[in-house]
Order: sequence, then C-alpha cells, then structure tokens
Amino acid sequence: MTDGVLLREVSLDLLLSKYSAIIIDEAHERSVNTDVLIGFLSRVVKARREMSQEKDSSVKPLKLIIMSATIRVTDFTTNPRLFAQPPPVINVDARQYPVTVHFNRRTPRVNYVEEAFKKICKIHTRLPPGGILIFLTGQDEIRQLCKKLRERFPAKSKPVTDGNDWEPQVKISAKDMDFETEDVDIGTERDIPLDENSEVEENEVDESDFEDYGEEPDELLNDPLHVLPLYSLLPVGDQLRVFQPPPEGTRLCVVATNIAETSLTIPGIKYVVDCGLVKERVYDKATGVESFQIGWISKASAAQRSGRAGRTGPGHCYRLYSSAVFERDFSQFSEPEILKFPIEGQIIDVEGANAQELCYK
Repeated sequence: MTDGVLLREVSLDLLLSKYSAIIIDEAHERSVNTDVLIGFLSRVVKARREMSQEKDSSVKPLKLIIMSATIRVTDFTTNPRLFAQPPPVINVDARQYPVTVHFNRRTPRVNYVEEAFKKICKIHTRLPPGGILIFLTGQDEIRQLCKKLRERFPAKSKPVTDGNDWEPQVKISAKDMDFETEDVDIGTERDIPLDENSEVEENEVDESDFEDYGEEPDELLNDPLHVLPLYSLLPVGDQLRVFQPPPEGTRLCVVATNIAETSLTIPGIKYVVDCGLVKERVYDKATGVESFQIGWISKASAAQRSGRAGRTGPGHCYRLYSSAVFERDFSQFSEPEILKFPIEGQIIDVEGANAQELCYK
C-alpha cells in the first residue's frame, strides 16, 4: 500500500493491531506522508512493546523495518526523539551488476532534450543490444522526444502512440489518479544557471565510449526503436507495456519521469541517459505561494537512476552534465519535504482508547 493508505489505517487504529510487521521502502525520498508515518510508528513500536510486556496482554510487539539503498542512516540512529534507543542497522550486500558512469564534457544550458536525443542515437547505432531508459522532467518533454525518436528510427509496423488511438486493457478515470509534480506543464523555456568554468570536465564522453564492437554504425542506422513513454498520468494499460518484451528486431527505449527512478524496475535496461533534472514543487515562505520549478536532483537520486542499468547485467549510465556541475551543484541528499512546505493538511484525527495515551508518549 502507499504511505497515504497506511496513514488512513492509523487514523482508524492507532496501534495498528492488525499488523505484526511493517516495511517502509524507499524512505530516502522523505515525503511528508512518509516522515509523518515514521514519527507515528516510532511511538506505536514503543507502546506495543510496553503493552506486550504486561501480564495477560494479548498485544504483540510491532516490527518496523525502514529500507532504502541511499538513505542517510544518521537521521534515524542519532535522533533520540524518534528512537530513544538507536535501532540496529543491517547492511545487505547489493546483488546489482557494475554500472559504468559517463559524464558529459559540457552541460547543456537549455536544450537538454536535444542532447538526450543525440545520445540515444549514438547508443542505438554503436552499442550492443540492450534497453535504453531516459530520464526527463515531464510529459511534454517525453512526448517531444518520443516523436523525434520514432521519426528517426521508425518501427516496421504501426508505432505505439501515447494511448490516443488504441484501446488499453486497463482503464482508470483521470480523477482517480494521483496528481504528480512532473505532470504539470510549466512551459518550454528552461535555463539552468551555470558558470563558464563548470562546463569543462576531464572525463568527457567521447567516441571511445561508443565503440561499435565490430559492427559498422551504418548497418544499425535504420534498425527500429520500440519507443514507449512512461509518466504517472499515462493510462495504466500504456504503463504496463514497458514490462512486455519489445518486438523482435527492435530495441526497447523508455522515456520516463522520475517515476522509473525507484517505483518500478523495467526488465532488460542496459543503458540509462540521465538529464540530472527534476520538476518539483517549491514553496515561497515570504509570499506563501507555491510554484513548480525544474532543478538539479541530489547525488542520492543520481545514484538511484544509474542503478537502473545494473539490474540484469553490466550497464552504462550517460549523464548529460559534467562532473564539475555534479560536485558543485548537487546536494548529497534531497531536502525533506516536511521542511519545505506547511503541514496543515497532514493533521490526522485519531480514534481509539489508547490514542490519547500514545500521543502523550
């Protein structure tokens, strides 16, 4: 279930007596719902442990597992207000294949979509078979890039569209879909502030990063790409197409928002193209106005994106920015959402006999 659904469960049963173990995955995203939920559960764990030690008690302890590949562990182990006794930390060795990361020599100031298009063309014409996953900021850019790729590498049969001329197997009303930040169109002009010195990078991506491995580029030039978009407002039937194997003789190419960063794993992805940007909601504390802006992701998010290429075999991640920009402008972790926005809408009306006692604890 989502964190929002579990919060509704908390409002009905504060002790969550129906559950013996709860796993919170991808905790590094630090959304408001996740942070509020972890705060509640830290009290529930303590209360149920104490109640289980009482004589003739039918209450069982609750096991809480907080999981993430890139989380800042000290947020939980050195916070006595959250956990009076530091919880044990278990490091699980990753079963991921090695991923080679390539930085651009120059960071595109505005038209990173065009840069992504050029990179995909080089990958498709010069590198061995393997799926390609591209990260962009919103559906407007995704549709633009999908159209260019389909024109450049046309399919042998009728191309897959964004769901306008075929009937998906699963239907869902738009009003029932969750609203996502990347679904908001804020225009086409995007100017990422950089200084001149930050554009040059020593380990640039050059022709040696696109060895043709014994095949001539012209032989692969007209091979079709199976291009699929992926964003949260896309019909569910269209989203499920990314999990199906591509037609024979084609290469899978998925153009996605950060929904593909941690929410799902697409099989067969070997190459990742990362623009390094994300569309996020920004709150102006002075005026109280919220707006949507495009900015750099964190280093933790960049690591998550590159990891998409190492799920089924060794892969490559091509970052459309220089290492100088990465080291200077990228924060180590994203700022928790609860520190950026008012939380008036997160008030939970709790019920139950133990609600008042637990709130005091």
